[in-house]
Amino acid sequence: MPLEPRQELGADLLIDEDQVKCWVETVPPGEQRPAHTHRHPWVTVVLSGAHGESLDENGELIKTVTLETGQVGAQPRRVPAHAALRHYVRNLSDQTFVMVAIELRTPTAPEEGPSS
Repeated sequence: MPLEPRQELGADLLIDEDQVKCWVETVPPGEQRPAHTHRHPWVTVVLSGAHGESLDENGELIKTVTLETGQVGAQPRRVPAHAALRHYVRNLSDQTFVMVAIELRTPTAPEEGPSS
């Protein structure tokens, strides 16, 4: 069984339910977190913003980001196995980056069609 992102990051779960996993990720200035793989949709809430990079497991740049304190982001509703994201984050700023990660495992309800 593959490791969960929070296990690869060494983060303790704040919420450990079947449908929701939640942890805090902290990246001090100039440091990076271990590579980890996202297999489920997730939401992030930035508690302390910073400027950094997301890199693939080979160190290739995926994107450069500036995350502001209070910013909320959402990743795809569904992440098929072939599209799982494996990456690590490097903090390029002089501020500690802190965010809450909320992994969603709730099945998506089918969209309702028009009423008859």
